[in-house]
Amino acid sequence: MAILADEANVSQEGKLNVMGIFDRIAAAEFPVMHPKMVFAFRVEAAHGDGGRGFPVNVELLDPEGTVLFQAGGEMMAPRVPAGEFTTSNQVFTLVGLQFPKAGLYRFVVTVGDAEPHETPFLVQSAANDPMMN
Repeated sequence: MAILADEANVSQEGKLNVMGIFDRIAAAEFPVMHPKMVFAFRVEAAHGDGGRGFPVNVELLDPEGTVLFQAGGEMMAPRVPAGEFTTSNQVFTLVGLQFPKAGLYRFVVTVGDAEPHETPFLVQSAANDPMMN
């Protein structure tokens, strides 16, 4: 699971709290600076994953595939009893991100050897957004 939102955090109990999920940004003109967005995602681990480390890479790509943001690291899966699973929530707060033009942008998350997960969103002219007219 991966989403874009106005705000997100992980509680002391490990719960992912999210407010203001969105999939498009409307701009009066370009380039446009978005004041704040949060990209949050959840990774699931099963019994066979327990005790292993997995490289994680997060990228924000523009319509041409140019990387606008990148973060990487490693996640260590805890021991998981057979027949059960566990989850880990990750939250990235991006402040003052600049979008040079309208188009389809996407966050791409890669965990270990798994297929990358893409979360697309539109950056569009406010004139083309029926909610803004």
